[in-house]
Amino acid sequence: MTESLLILVLAYVALTALLLLAIITGRLHWGAKLVLLLVAFGFYWISYEGWRQAQGWPTHADIPEKWLFHYAVVEEPRDEDGFAGAIFVWLTDLENNEMASQPRAYKLPYDQSTHINIQLAIKEIRHGNIQLGQRTERQEDPTDAEEKRAFGSLKYQLEFSDLPDPALPEK
Repeated sequence: MTESLLILVLAYVALTALLLLAIITGRLHWGAKLVLLLVAFGFYWISYEGWRQAQGWPTHADIPEKWLFHYAVVEEPRDEDGFAGAIFVWLTDLENNEMASQPRAYKLPYDQSTHINIQLAIKEIRHGNIQLGQRTERQEDPTDAEEKRAFGSLKYQLEFSDLPDPALPEK
């Protein structure tokens, strides 16, 4: 992955040099030169965001309906610097009751009830119980400001259960 990133950086440096050469020595109108420059910066930004997703940064997409839970890191909210908190979970999608080829990292907004459920699931994993997870719609609707802060902006809740024992074939 590092070699491909280095090659990509070198390609962008070469492209930038060609673009600057065309802008400096070309007989284009200054508006066309500005458009060329803005288009190049736009492509840089798009490729940067694409590489961030390709390099394993957590996604902000909704988690799947059913999944195998691996681990989580919870960053609680901090009042002193205004950090809202975040929950990072690593899980493997179980779409159609089949495991995906690789686990995926997800970033969720901080939610107190989710934090408690994740702590309990991690405790179970440490005891050797593999945890399955399921996304369910949130039932409660917080009304006052303190409850809204505790529940966060997560529209669903995470439920965990132990992996059931496998069914053995009859003898």
